[in-house]
Amino acid sequence: MLLSWYPQEGARTSALAMEARRAVAQDVYHKRAAARTAERLRDYLELGDEEPVGDITQFIESLGAAVIFDSMPETVQGITLRDPAQNSWRSIVMVNTNHTWWGRQRFTLAHELCHLLYQDDRSLFVNRKNYPDENLQEIRAEVFARHFLAPDFAVRQFWAEHGPKKPIDGYGVPLAKFMMRFGLSRQASIKTLVEAAGVSRSHLEAYSRLRISQLMQQARLQDEWEQACSAQGEKSASHWMLSMALDAYRDGLVSSEVVARVLGRSENVAGVEQELEEAGYQQIVASTDFC
Repeated sequence: MLLSWYPQEGARTSALAMEARRAVAQDVYHKRAAARTAERLRDYLELGDEEPVGDITQFIESLGAAVIFDSMPETVQGITLRDPAQNSWRSIVMVNTNHTWWGRQRFTLAHELCHLLYQDDRSLFVNRKNYPDENLQEIRAEVFARHFLAPDFAVRQFWAEHGPKKPIDGYGVPLAKFMMRFGLSRQASIKTLVEAAGVSRSHLEAYSRLRISQLMQQARLQDEWEQACSAQGEKSASHWMLSMALDAYRDGLVSSEVVARVLGRSENVAGVEQELEEAGYQQIVASTDFC
């Protein structure tokens, strides 16, 4: 509905999505296709060989997919809801905020981005902690996420520079630095270092049982870690949808109920109206017909 009021926004995001999808590699071998697509998308974003990925949420929403953070069962990491209407590709990506670390949320966003890029042909994708080996679309999305966030070349370069020079140095500090550098969870970091840098899993396994705060403290990264994780448990509406809803409300095109719905607060329209007034949102024309 919001895009019907602002068709130029729909055209803009559709154009960006079409351009980004040029990165998609078609290959019968899903893992190879995923890695190649990740490499091409990084080139499109001009990230270079070693640059970490920044705000994934903003990028996904620039392609016309709304991103929502909300509480879900612990077995679910994220969900993509597809709504192909009028030959366009519109989706909602939901990310779990329930006991889910910041790095895992970034991985989930990258995973769902792969489904969007490939326009995988189901209306609902549920990204769970575990899934069958024969689920090729989920395997492709996992491989894409890893290579998009931490390409092999960057991983090897990082480990050559920061990895322990001798066994006595330990692996905890470089592991913590790796997690912060690439924005990955500890589990994904260990898996990536084993696969891409050839680090023995036995050297890293002991650190999988330590509290992450201890790892970060040892690496003197506690402040950076706490700042990165500060909002990981917070629910939030799509910034893209909310921006359009606020503009439409200001222009008198929709009622406060629409803004409340976007915020996930349909039960408290009066409270939302008060907040809008306090924020200085005054409707040009009062509207009650577009709920």
